[in-house]
Amino acid sequence: MPNDKIVRLVRYFHFSLGIFLLISVLFLNGCSSRADGVKISWNDANKVPASLMQLAISENTSLSSTAKSLIKFANVKGQDKHLYLFNYNNSSLCGKLGCLYTGYVDKGKNQYTRVINLYLHPELEPNQNLISVSSDNFNSNLNLPCLDIQQLNDNQTLQKLTYCDEDGYYQAVESLFLKLPTLGSKK
Repeated sequence: MPNDKIVRLVRYFHFSLGIFLLISVLFLNGCSSRADGVKISWNDANKVPASLMQLAISENTSLSSTAKSLIKFANVKGQDKHLYLFNYNNSSLCGKLGCLYTGYVDKGKNQYTRVINLYLHPELEPNQNLISVSSDNFNSNLNLPCLDIQQLNDNQTLQKLTYCDEDGYYQAVESLFLKLPTLGSKK
């Protein structure tokens, strides 16, 4: 028959181990559940440098350069560069693939390079952001922020994609599928 002190020590060890594992699981769960990023605010394109606006219209649409009122614009600041996002979400500019969203980076001397070109479907729940600045910091050559993009795949699944600058062009680096609550379970 074992000594009472040894039995108590083993019980304390098991109890301590259980508490340690519980705390570890809670911390790991907190790290894996990602916070929503910063919402991007879209503005009228009249704040865009003229050379960039002309380039964005000529490369992406068949509109005249005076049709910039149809396009929305957002300036996303990185550490040492700016990402200029264009939102072509307008009935005359969207099609079967969705609506076009492009992004440009200033290379200096009024030279801009397109670094993102996506067709997205903007139909989401009111509390969800189509594009937001990611709360995760992935490596980026140009010190530009990563973008979280949400797309409704069907009425039951939301896809959350994270795009980051990889060798001078934004590419998907992470994809999550989130099951949405069904209409019968909403109260």
